[in-house]
Amino acid sequence: MKHYAVNTQVEWEWGNGSATGNIREKFTSDVERTIKGSSVKREASDNDPAYLIEQDDGSKVLKSHSEIKKSS
Repeated sequence: MKHYAVNTQVEWEWGNGSATGNIREKFTSDVERTIKGSSVKREASDNDPAYLIEQDDGSKVLKSHSEIKKSS
């Protein structure tokens, strides 16, 4: 599985469409962040990292590698 680098633009399914953003941080151990007042957790490892992604409007999301793909 190829990992994504910081600043890579990625996308993921969201509702009936998709969302995009740029990777700002990569995590290779379990991570928890407070985003918009809610605690968000992802399990992460060297083989399946998690990423903090910033969307165009400045909001942030925490996603596992398996939830995202590189934008085309």
